[in-house]
Amino acid sequence: MRVHLALAALLGCALAVKREDFKTCDQAAYCKRHRAITENTGYEVDFSTVQQHGAVLTAYLSNSENKLALKITGLTDSRVRVQIDEPEGALRKRFVPDFALSGPQTEQPFEKVDIQSDYIKIQCAGNKLKVVIHQKPFLVDIYNEFDELVSQVNAAGKLKVEEYRTKEEGKEYPEGFWEESFKNWRDSKPFGSSSVGVDVSFVGFRHAYGLPEHADSFALRSTVGNGDPYRLFNLDVFEYELDNTMALYVSIPYIIAHRKDRSVGALWLNAAETWVDTRSTEDSKGMFRKMVDRVMADESQPRFDAHFISESGLVDLFFFAGPSTQQVQKQMAVTTGVTPLPPLFAIAYHQCRWNYNDEQDVAQVNQGFDDWDIPMDVIWLDIEHTDGKKYFTWHPDKFPTPRSMIDGVAAKGRKMVTIIDPHIKRDDNYRVNKDAKDLGLFVKRADGTTDFEGHCWPGSSEYLDFFHPKTREYWAHQFTFERYEGSTRDLHTWNDMNEPSVFSGPEVSMDRDSLHHGGIEHREVHNMYGMMYTSATYKGLVDRTNGEDRPFLLSRAGFIGSQRTAAIWTGDNTADWGHLRYSAPMLLSLSVSGVPFVGADVGGFFGNPDEQLLLRWYQAGAYQPFFRAHAHIDTRRREPWVWSDATRENIRLAIRERYALLPYWYTLFREHYDNGLPPMRPIFYEFPAEEEFFGEDKAHMVGDALLVRAVLDKDAVSVEVTLPAGEKKDTLWYDWQTGVERPSGLNHVDAPINKIPVFQRGGTIIPTWQRIRRSASLMKEDPLTLFVALDKQGTAKGRIYLDDMTTHDYQKNKFCFSDFEYKTISTKEAQIIGRHADKNGDYKLVNWIERIEVRGLSAEPTKVLSSKGNPLPYTYDRDTRVLCVRKPGDFAGEDWTVTLQF
Repeated sequence: MRVHLALAALLGCALAVKREDFKTCDQAAYCKRHRAITENTGYEVDFSTVQQHGAVLTAYLSNSENKLALKITGLTDSRVRVQIDEPEGALRKRFVPDFALSGPQTEQPFEKVDIQSDYIKIQCAGNKLKVVIHQKPFLVDIYNEFDELVSQVNAAGKLKVEEYRTKEEGKEYPEGFWEESFKNWRDSKPFGSSSVGVDVSFVGFRHAYGLPEHADSFALRSTVGNGDPYRLFNLDVFEYELDNTMALYVSIPYIIAHRKDRSVGALWLNAAETWVDTRSTEDSKGMFRKMVDRVMADESQPRFDAHFISESGLVDLFFFAGPSTQQVQKQMAVTTGVTPLPPLFAIAYHQCRWNYNDEQDVAQVNQGFDDWDIPMDVIWLDIEHTDGKKYFTWHPDKFPTPRSMIDGVAAKGRKMVTIIDPHIKRDDNYRVNKDAKDLGLFVKRADGTTDFEGHCWPGSSEYLDFFHPKTREYWAHQFTFERYEGSTRDLHTWNDMNEPSVFSGPEVSMDRDSLHHGGIEHREVHNMYGMMYTSATYKGLVDRTNGEDRPFLLSRAGFIGSQRTAAIWTGDNTADWGHLRYSAPMLLSLSVSGVPFVGADVGGFFGNPDEQLLLRWYQAGAYQPFFRAHAHIDTRRREPWVWSDATRENIRLAIRERYALLPYWYTLFREHYDNGLPPMRPIFYEFPAEEEFFGEDKAHMVGDALLVRAVLDKDAVSVEVTLPAGEKKDTLWYDWQTGVERPSGLNHVDAPINKIPVFQRGGTIIPTWQRIRRSASLMKEDPLTLFVALDKQGTAKGRIYLDDMTTHDYQKNKFCFSDFEYKTISTKEAQIIGRHADKNGDYKLVNWIERIEVRGLSAEPTKVLSSKGNPLPYTYDRDTRVLCVRKPGDFAGEDWTVTLQF
């Protein structure tokens, strides 16, 4: 999260990441070996060993070096799993991070398995997915439901598995095989190098996305022959560089490839350090197999290649055959899980800094938002709130009455968050340290007996082993109100430094030969340490109210499955325009990789933004899923009211825009919960055939209805925005603030300092709250205003989802869906209709419809009637073609109709 304390004195100087503290591929011996493969490694399938039962086919592979076990598993929802491991009887069992998955995967028995002389064709039941295994050389082809070859495994013949082994004296081994040094650290490898790698090709695709987290463009670049591969190894990297493939805090080895109206995804299930070498090419061979038994010529068949290389684990790939982007996203969600519905306050505005000084400071900040009429929902406390960096404690002088402090914040409908990190201060008088020591819950050194020790915020620290079930149980118990003294149900949690960060360790992390429960080496599980930690924290937060309240938890580190328990932010960014520019690409990359609740520190963590940069960041952050301002301890105070009157008022407007859209954001999070779609999504998710948006990352969609283009350049007062035309080239767009229609295509749009360009898509209806109060919890029963944007056909549709926004009762059918529709009945009549959409929902809404604004209405109605036939007051602006209907009075969860007569 922050620079090492030992460097704090240097913060007056310009700081940047020390690249020499972090490895390159050439400095990781196994990566260098895999990347050097230029010829096919020569694996063949032994057809005499093929066995098939239900949804599983197995066989052995071999080349001149070793023998491997192949396993193909058919899964529901057009998914298939390809695993390559050492055969039974290996020296050591390889780690499979099944905990990262949503649970046991539902198998789909194969419909037909056809074994020919040189290939095996598998027809998956129910979804028309086909898998073809070629014997010599070994190659796997994956076809979608249209019999299109969309992905291949080992097409370039880069499959390589370094087996666990016993060292033989006198035998020559490759460089770094048994031990490796980096700077002053030595990494022992008692079983030798155990790396794995294979190439995966996305056939017919030029563009691919994913592999978070990197401060780089949203579309993946070609790294072959162009610097380092993308590195996935969770690290504490402060003031990280931009336009870079170096590792950051999150590692999700997932790629989604897209072309016009087609998508395919691949997930590499491996928790060890991973490098991914990528290349987008045109296939010079000009050959493309559409079916296994025929070959079709194609002069310029593109492909996107990814060479996955991991330090340990096994080859374990999930393929998602789509064929649409939404279907790939759902297939990923079925595999790795979704984010539970967040409580309403969590998607509102958060105020944070390292650190609010004391209880008086917290009270003044809390009051300041009321004094300046700025909504806010959460105040955060960083590490200085503790007693000597001992988590679950409070500073006795600065925070002597934490419960009263929290209650004072909660009295205004707000919450608080405290930071709790995984490093435990070495202090025999610290309860958590003593308990963990007595129970044997710490990570061990390579000798298996000594507790691992490193330095972090408290100084000398030890690290809890969250791969031990007893550690997770113990940790969850610490969040009870009895154990965490001073906490209440209005206090939530921030898990930071969980890569894990070790100031005194190699690459600011834990030694790779450290040992976890069951003899697992840290190298095998490094990237999921943070996820295991947040899983234990989340369980504790749920259990403390006996499962009643929804918790909120933020994490810096992440892995496959982290979304099931925590929101993620992009870590230690910097107050400059470049970091603002790259916040959206980073968040889009996380979003398409299955992690929807994401954000970046508004204003930048390091440095002091000027008023213009800070304001533009607020305007962008208001349209991103997690909306928090945060700052380093040595920066100047940044609360909205410390700036000029104009800047304060414009920040207020940006935050109020977020609060107005909370019903829409909340509905989008329910959509994610149901089908995996992220609230923040790339434009091509909604317009999959428009190739000009395949590389777009300055603009993005919020749901299907809003397109946002942040202002990313200093002193800019206008921007260029290309608005999609849609499949029929007739999509209409409307300025979100004014309702004025905008044509599709290139637009030169004014962007004065008080707003950024946001557009509503024609054919959509967006629910909002327009009575902005001091906090979201005070608004949840407020009336709704509907913004109806008509398409070319004079129609529009939308939806709202509501529940109590606090508890888990929505999982017991205590919810309400309402659908809205604008229908043109004839030239003389139109209707705006509301319908209770899901009869399984049993939650009574008290939100009534206060106002309806119809955009793009070509003529003024002569009369507007309520459901009961009573005339309703309205106004019509001929210049903007906007109709405003006031006080229809119907409840959102009931059936109603407003009739327009012309």
